[in-house]
Amino acid sequence: MQSLYLIAVLPSEDLSNQIHEIRVHCAEKFGVQKALKPPVHITLYPPFKMEETFEARMFRLLQSAGSGLRPFKQELENFEAFDMHAVVIRALKNAEIMKLQRAVSSVFRRHEIDKKPPGTKRLPFRPHLTIAYRDILPEVFPMIWEEYKDARFKRSFMLDHFSLLKHDGKQWRRISDFKLSMMMRQAELFD
Repeated sequence: MQSLYLIAVLPSEDLSNQIHEIRVHCAEKFGVQKALKPPVHITLYPPFKMEETFEARMFRLLQSAGSGLRPFKQELENFEAFDMHAVVIRALKNAEIMKLQRAVSSVFRRHEIDKKPPGTKRLPFRPHLTIAYRDILPEVFPMIWEEYKDARFKRSFMLDHFSLLKHDGKQWRRISDFKLSMMMRQAELFD
């Protein structure tokens, strides 16, 4: 049986709660609800389908993606808009988050997981935390953007792990965390 999965960074509970409050305010003021469904997160690899029997192997593959990477401070700063379909908190690009995203993506390429049809392009990685998306009506977007375009938001958190989430048909559930660790297993040294 196939299930839907997502690989993401989940900030600390305290920071997630602060960001969720912003999402709730936006939802209540502008009638946009979709962004409230997933947990507060930075997507490292977008939702994909996989056989549940592959989960144990995926755990091992993702653990290797985090080895050789150091924990790092991830900065969040202000808001931005993606065209007229999303308002997000910008997660500042840095070498470490780009390495992490590439390491996760390489697991998919090397092991031919979530293969896309030829010619399918993925958008470039733009780390962010979503405030509103998908159900924003075109006439409402300018009002939402007016609310957030000049708003200031500056936080940071220590990014020392990433997570595999699974959709249970109603909501996303974290099923495993993967630590960033400079320790490389002996077997990986000889791959």
